[in-house]
Amino acid sequence: MVLKTEGLVLRQTKYDDWDKILTIFTRNNGKIQAIAKGARRPKGSLIVGTQVFAYSEFLLYRGKNLYQVNQADIIESFFSLRDDLYKLAYATYIAELVDAGAVDELANIKLFDLSIKTLRVLSKLKKDYKKLLIAFELKYISFIGYRPHLRSCVICNKELGNRVKLSAAHGGSICEECSYRGYNGYAVSKDIIAKIDQLLYVPLDNIEELCIPSKDLNIIESLVLEYVMNHIEKRNFKSLEFLKNLEG
Repeated sequence: MVLKTEGLVLRQTKYDDWDKILTIFTRNNGKIQAIAKGARRPKGSLIVGTQVFAYSEFLLYRGKNLYQVNQADIIESFFSLRDDLYKLAYATYIAELVDAGAVDELANIKLFDLSIKTLRVLSKLKKDYKKLLIAFELKYISFIGYRPHLRSCVICNKELGNRVKLSAAHGGSICEECSYRGYNGYAVSKDIIAKIDQLLYVPLDNIEELCIPSKDLNIIESLVLEYVMNHIEKRNFKSLEFLKNLEG
């Protein structure tokens, strides 16, 4: 079977002298594994379109165990992400998250479009990388089925008061009354919940217009990361550790 599809290269592994195995997140066929024969040859026709972060139009042949890449025409290389160590670290973490959340051969077009959009915005940003990443994480976790319930209590659906908790386990905000009934979470201000809600729904093109103080952003970063990690199977990300070391 021959498959023609747009795809984003999330990961590559060396295979034999000139070949490599790719993890590709495709628009219409979800995550797939494919072998790109000759893709490591310096002058090979597949070298550009099969790099990590490459957004390409792929022509694939389905073999017994793996797809085979017959053609990879580059749409966007996102090559500039490699010129900035911080951007490279953020992009690598984004790719790892998508790899962890995407399902083999099950399309998730919203997540696919989000991934491309985030890399596109990141490649142009001169600051606010952390803000962009948190907005991505919130949209990402929503598109794989775990959107946080923020605007009212996730347990009783009543309006939130001034004393609020955010619970990864329960999937959102918890009011004071439900907290007294034994539903636990991290105590946060109502303002922090409102800012998380803003990050969840802000268009990524407008991320620089969203003003959040650094102190609040650091709190939100920890809360959102805990929320994400509570809902995916993978918890250890080498890129995240590198990013933390990089930022000190």
